[in-house]
Amino acid sequence: MEENSGAVRVVDITAKELSRQFRLLTQMLSMHAVLRDRYTRRALFIDILFLACSVVFCATTFARDDLFIRIGFAPSDVQYLLGVASVVAFFSSLVALRADWKGMAACHKEAIQKLGRVLWEFRGCRQEDGSWPLDRMVDLDRAYWEAMNNIVGIPDRLFVGLKARHLRKVEISGMSDSAPGCPLFLLRLILLKRSISKASRKPEKI
Repeated sequence: MEENSGAVRVVDITAKELSRQFRLLTQMLSMHAVLRDRYTRRALFIDILFLACSVVFCATTFARDDLFIRIGFAPSDVQYLLGVASVVAFFSSLVALRADWKGMAACHKEAIQKLGRVLWEFRGCRQEDGSWPLDRMVDLDRAYWEAMNNIVGIPDRLFVGLKARHLRKVEISGMSDSAPGCPLFLLRLILLKRSISKASRKPEKI
């Protein structure tokens, strides 16, 4: 039993539920890592665009027209380049403001940290036979839900794709353990063939 706000509620946590939570922690950690890296790359791309536009602004502001003519650029071309850089910089600023990829990357990074701490706690409590100590089951369940309820969610439109990506990574990792000399691209092809064969198989009638 667990006491909460003066009331007593019965907590019935099974070993099967904890095993499910352990599996979901690993999956969610992988999914948040993918999104963190994705949004970090996008934010870096925007920063590089800003930097490139700044270089163009500096080069065209302080250089004289005869310098550009000497290197093969007409003054009109320079003005055109400056206009393009201005448009790109303005558009990039709007994208950065609207998308907030840096903020999203930070949220998913925070989710990874919280889930990682709980996953580490689960792994520390998990026994060799895969069971869970009875005196820690309630604490593990509480830690799981506290982490899940206080992190950024996975968008519904991305959930299935990220889950499939995680499962592929797990399968390829297992295949690599049994055949470490096999090239990675070949393992992916084998997994693709197996998955297509299994998906196209007709379900057995009951």
